[in-house]
Amino acid sequence: MANKRVDASGRKSGVVKTSKKSSTSNRAFYLLAGGIAVLGIVALTWSSTRAKGLAAASPVDTTLPKVNSEGYVIGSPAAKLEVVEFGDFECPQCGRYATLTEPDVRTKLVAPGTIRYRYIDYPLPMHPNTWNASRAAACADEQGKFWEMHDAIFANQDRWDGTATSNPDKVLKQVASQIPGLKTDAFNSCVDTKKTQAKIQAHLKIAEARQINATPTFIFGDKQFPGFLSYDDFKKFVDEALAKPNLSNPVFGGDTAKNTAPLTPTKKGNE
Repeated sequence: MANKRVDASGRKSGVVKTSKKSSTSNRAFYLLAGGIAVLGIVALTWSSTRAKGLAAASPVDTTLPKVNSEGYVIGSPAAKLEVVEFGDFECPQCGRYATLTEPDVRTKLVAPGTIRYRYIDYPLPMHPNTWNASRAAACADEQGKFWEMHDAIFANQDRWDGTATSNPDKVLKQVASQIPGLKTDAFNSCVDTKKTQAKIQAHLKIAEARQINATPTFIFGDKQFPGFLSYDDFKKFVDEALAKPNLSNPVFGGDTAKNTAPLTPTKKGNE
């Protein structure tokens, strides 16, 4: 009879003995594999849900006819410098700037004619209610009340944003109803029909074309600054821009600056 081969340890070759340790390792392997599969399913579900959420937050309607709109302007057409803000009504830092810094900007720089100020709304996809606010502001603009609505929207940001409500139009209508001289029936109809959707899409295209990637973002001549600005910082950028011998302004040709008196933002919590 031929002898069976043995390995260096003296054990017979080809014989496999299942140990308790090996069984435990196999069980751990299968549990790990199962866990990875579950995590994969969860990740795919989250990704799909997030994609749907972003789509819902960015309701661009490609079937609408294009309109020409370049935001909203306040101040004298004769002002040497135009400062542009790209802002998102639901952006917390935009709200902070609008309530803390902008009142001084309007009083000290816009009112005396030092600068002209342009606001272009740039609704970001992570903010679920920002399009509602932009449309509402544009509806108020149809009655010459954009800046009043702008201030009221920011002053009441914590009442209508995505953390506060899933029905922002209801709150925005309540906020608008407190603006003197605004015709609520016309405003509410404008909001309900999304009449100003194409206008907001025009503003979105401007921001994308200029590769704006944060809100607020300010443009002072040829200088661009993203983030919150105190009044002192804002004034410093204005002074630097005005001091340049060849001052360049952002080119906007679709509308004329309105010589409107500066407004005082509504106090927090007021409607």
